[in-house]
Amino acid sequence: MNNGDDNLPTPDPTLSEPKKSNNNGGSKDEMPSFMQQKLEQPTKKKRKKRRRWPWIILAIFIALICVGGFFAYRTYAQLHKVIQRNSGEKAQGLQAAPIAPEKLKGEGDGRVNILLLGIGDPGHAGENLTDTMMVASYDPKTKDVAMLSLPRDLYVKVFGSMVKVNTAYYYGEQNKKDSGPEVAKQTVSQVLGIPIHYFIRVDFTALKQAVDTVGGVDVVVPKTLVDSDYPCEKNESLSCGYSILAGQQHFNGSAALKYVRCRKGDCGDDFGRARRQQDILVALRQKAGTLSFFSNPAKINDVLQIVGNNVRTDLQLNELERLAEIAKGVDTTKITNTVLDNSNNGLVKTAMVGDASVVIPTAGINNYSAIQAYVRQLFVDGYIKAEAANLAIQNGTAIPTRGQVTADLLKSYGYTIQSVTLADTTTHKTSQIIDYTGGKKPYTLQYLQRRFGVSATSADPSTAPAPGVDIAIIVGANYKP
Repeated sequence: MNNGDDNLPTPDPTLSEPKKSNNNGGSKDEMPSFMQQKLEQPTKKKRKKRRRWPWIILAIFIALICVGGFFAYRTYAQLHKVIQRNSGEKAQGLQAAPIAPEKLKGEGDGRVNILLLGIGDPGHAGENLTDTMMVASYDPKTKDVAMLSLPRDLYVKVFGSMVKVNTAYYYGEQNKKDSGPEVAKQTVSQVLGIPIHYFIRVDFTALKQAVDTVGGVDVVVPKTLVDSDYPCEKNESLSCGYSILAGQQHFNGSAALKYVRCRKGDCGDDFGRARRQQDILVALRQKAGTLSFFSNPAKINDVLQIVGNNVRTDLQLNELERLAEIAKGVDTTKITNTVLDNSNNGLVKTAMVGDASVVIPTAGINNYSAIQAYVRQLFVDGYIKAEAANLAIQNGTAIPTRGQVTADLLKSYGYTIQSVTLADTTTHKTSQIIDYTGGKKPYTLQYLQRRFGVSATSADPSTAPAPGVDIAIIVGANYKP
């Protein structure tokens, strides 16, 4: 992994000469002029190698905190500086009224997916590189929250060029001011296979100030950490070292920053750092959610100042208010924290591309199918989960595996598959969806109708292919999983 503080990652070496477009990364001719200039004539000045600050993402919880004084002028003034226009998708899940099934576009659209971005302070080397990228997914129906951290060196396609994912925001800003968040959202959406509705971006100052404002945070350190290469605070060209004992620890702002910054020695690499970022984030949410904090106007005022100076988001005022309202029921002890890493899940691995260390899918560059299947299981649609419809899959084609492949795909989205059998014939040209519930599973029916491109028909429950079957699907030749 790259331990330096480079302003730009090493681009795909195959892009060094003009060539025709291909499916593995595009060409220089396809790239915007600003990217050609950056790739051909790097403006990076030589610097002493420094560790990049591992910016922790606090903004979503800071936003929830500040809603306590929502109608005060100072609150409005601070939030007005924070909010940017949302040019992408908005989440139906933030609506106060129940969501009509037809308003949801597809499986997973009932969730609110927020991309949390961490950048450096103005003037910091590589300030527009998002070395912290995390998706926080919230299900307003079930109150489930899951967080997934992406490695900063994940090798992705941006504007036709293969680069590290932490540069998507940077190249967006180079292309057009304030478009960095949208480019980052689109890039992450393509990798994970889910809609990214909003972004929240903070710089590192927010970490120290926010932790200090809530009176510090409590974290259980799983093992003793020692990093002899940890740089000195006032002179990063020197090593002062860092260590922290295992067990319950209370961190102030500076200590929290060091804990998430450490990434050598016992601290591991960027994957381990991402886990610690999530630990601090959850601890901050727990501390900020205490009644004593919300009843302290001075504390709320301090947080408002942090928000105004260090946070940007495309969540609008009414959406922030709604998010705060529905988030009250979240049990922070049940938040799912995961990291897309090179552990036993086998989804990604480190590799060398030219002289650059990058992270690529185990399945191969640009092959995100296994990652997307994992994300679907992690961010399960609350409507599918709540309705828990029992599905019977019948293969009505001459392809022997079509029924099981369809069942496996639906299962990855959270559907309950009761059986996989052959249909009455293998010559069904069009798929069929048969509802035995009398319309009692409306969201499941809506999703399935859109997926298979047909309207459901109703039938007497006594004619179901097996006891307990709610919906039967006859897979026809027109459906290609």
